Amino acid sequence: MLINRKIKQNLIISIIIKIQQTMNRNILKKAVLTAIILPWAIMSCNNDKETDDHTVVELLLTSGLEVRTRAAFPGTDVQIPAGEQVYVYVDEAGGAVQLYQKNTMTADGNGNLTGGTRMNYPVNGNNVDIYALHTNATFATAYPTTALTHTVSSNQTTLAGYAPSDLLYAKRTNVAKTPNPILLTFNHLLSKIQVAVMPGEGLTAADIQGITIGGTRPQAQFTLNKATASNAVAITVAGTAAPITIGADVSANLTTNINYNDAVIVPQTIAANTPLITVQISGGSNLVYRTPASTTFDSGKKYIYLITATSTGLTLTTIIEDWEPGGTTTGEATLE
Repeated sequence: MLINRKIKQNLIISIIIKIQQTMNRNILKKAVLTAIILPWAIMSCNNDKETDDHTVVELLLTSGLEVRTRAAFPGTDVQIPAGEQVYVYVDEAGGAVQLYQKNTMTADGNGNLTGGTRMNYPVNGNNVDIYALHTNATFATAYPTTALTHTVSSNQTTLAGYAPSDLLYAKRTNVAKTPNPILLTFNHLLSKIQVAVMPGEGLTAADIQGITIGGTRPQAQFTLNKATASNAVAITVAGTAAPITIGADVSANLTTNINYNDAVIVPQTIAANTPLITVQISGGSNLVYRTPASTTFDSGKKYIYLITATSTGLTLTTIIEDWEPGGTTTGEATLE
């Protein structure tokens, strides 16, 4: 690659003379063509760096969530479930140029985001900023800077109701061009409740007919800002309190064999004596856990309720986790 231009020219002339002495006219035409192409091949070696800087490189994304355990839908604590849509925005670093707006991509359940418009890094070599949002809110193409409303489902007994209820946001800035996929780590903006129920005295597993979360309002209002960290988006609760139906899997015990029933709720404070958890038992009776005091559910946190259901009431222990670690409290419920 250190051959100078004069040497290149002499090399070409020598090749042509040699060909003229040894080949007929038809072969000569083909050989001269080869000799004419050769300088471009030599020049491409000298311009490797320039070519690399201006090569079109596709921007590939993968997604991930903090690894969690003991979930009714365990896959959702590791990756965005397959089929869920993610809206992606890409700017040149610093935000002066918006490259891709609301590019709708689909999660495959294994961390990959596919579909939508193919995205490439800027050919000028600039780094990029990436923002991604998973929500059921309705908004226009441009990066949303006005308030949006996300709604959790009233039926989260299955993944089809649970997954769209989760509000997620990711942000990566000053990302340099690379052929490798860029990992987007999403943050949970809402709260999560997990309920585990074990039949106690006077009840069997067959007596547990259903579980609902009550007293919570279903709408989350939020406003995005590119300058804000992805885990610092403020949530305002809205809407009218309504029950959320969750799974009714029963646990053999509450230590080593726990089956959780999950719900995504909007971060909020509920009043004392709110009927938060209702366990429907055979015969038409309900076991109800009421909050003993004003209770606050925070963004990005998980609240675990371990319940022993008996024919006379509920005995439970609660734990706050992450989504983030927290404290433990105990409480009782009455038969209603």
